Amino acid sequence: MKSAHLKHLGAAALLILSAAAQVHASALFPSLPARTIGVQVKIQNFTPADAEQIKAAGFSFVRFGVWSDSLGGKAYQKQISDAFAAARSAGLPVLMTVRATKPLTGDLASAGEAFANAVTGLEQAWSAQLVGIEIWNEPDLDTYWPTGDFKNTFVPFMTAMCKTLQGKPQSTPLVGFGFARPPTAGSASTVALNSILGTYPQCLDAISYHPYGMTATQISNAQTFIQQNFHLPGVISEWGISALASNGGPDGQASKISAFIADVKKLNIPLTSIYEWKNSESGSNDREKNFGLLTSDGQSKPAQTAASTQLNAE
Repeated sequence: MKSAHLKHLGAAALLILSAAAQVHASALFPSLPARTIGVQVKIQNFTPADAEQIKAAGFSFVRFGVWSDSLGGKAYQKQISDAFAAARSAGLPVLMTVRATKPLTGDLASAGEAFANAVTGLEQAWSAQLVGIEIWNEPDLDTYWPTGDFKNTFVPFMTAMCKTLQGKPQSTPLVGFGFARPPTAGSASTVALNSILGTYPQCLDAISYHPYGMTATQISNAQTFIQQNFHLPGVISEWGISALASNGGPDGQASKISAFIADVKKLNIPLTSIYEWKNSESGSNDREKNFGLLTSDGQSKPAQTAASTQLNAE
């Protein structure tokens, strides 16, 4: 599944200079341009107009989720197709995060195999537009791991997935597993990764995580831990800050987003996705509703200007 130079990435990869790091990012995600920062959208309301604005702001890709257990529905298939068409209209590649939303039932190995087959089908359909495929989103939180038993069920499911994918070579980089917190010494995610990658070391091209609330030093340490322990680069598939009063409101959100993008650029992380393009009216509380760089009806917030300024800076 992986080219030879990706199989043997050394720990020194995170210590190289900026120019060389950009070459490394291009090798890992060849569909990305020089910039490596994207933004998350939702397929149900992502339009070509959004895509044009996102491209103009300086983002290099969009991230959106696809639910494997909804793929049989024609309406859902159209939503996916329309989202890819919107991205294509502005020349934006896609980081596609794939997970299931319904509880896993029956044999976990069979479920993992079925999930791998869904991933393969999606890769075959959309590979020309993909930055990469991310497997799952925050499985270390019960909310997003359908069994609610990460410790005992994640490894057999993902091991079966990796075994199945091993027999189906693909050209699209595969990253996983969108952890809510980066792996650390002795953490459940580290134990799981050691087991999965110990059996199938070539299953992933990168390890993804979500460093909400973390400082630049903490993120740098997480990157080093991932590289040294799993011999893979770390990537940030989701980070954001809500425009709550406790965060300084819209201006505070803008300031924190500006600082985060500046830090990520200095750390030479191969791929980072900001959460999210527009506010979400479907959010369960005020915090969840206000992560957008724009309002839900598409009005610019200070965060959009701040992000664009950083993205377009030399």
